[in-house]
Amino acid sequence: MSQTPSASMHNAIPAGIEKLHQVDISATLARDVEALTALWDDDGVLLQPGTPAIIGKSAFRDFLKQNYAKSPSAKILKYVPDFRDVQVAGHLAYEWGYFDSTFKPSEQQQPVSFRAKFVRVLKQQSDGSWKFTRVMWTPE
Repeated sequence: MSQTPSASMHNAIPAGIEKLHQVDISATLARDVEALTALWDDDGVLLQPGTPAIIGKSAFRDFLKQNYAKSPSAKILKYVPDFRDVQVAGHLAYEWGYFDSTFKPSEQQQPVSFRAKFVRVLKQQSDGSWKFTRVMWTPE
């Protein structure tokens, strides 16, 4: 399940950033560690509640592997970003918004839904693609 930004926002988002958004949604829903890790710049930083800063692509991959290993039967049922603003400034882009997510921690447990807000900084790579370089999120 995915959501694209409104038509006016969609037209303002460069194709490479829109591609990053779409791959982020599909990789998140699939819990695909390698696909999610590939979306990050080598020196990316993730700031989220309850954990120390995760610095670098390798640390991000390790974090995902450990997190997914704790709940191997968990399923992400919904991940819907709601982009409120995307600004491109040269080889960097800044965006903020919200995301709605529903996950099922295990086969025995009921789904859990939550809404969070985020700020993300994207960095354009030498091949023209975009990757996450700084991400911060917190539950609403």
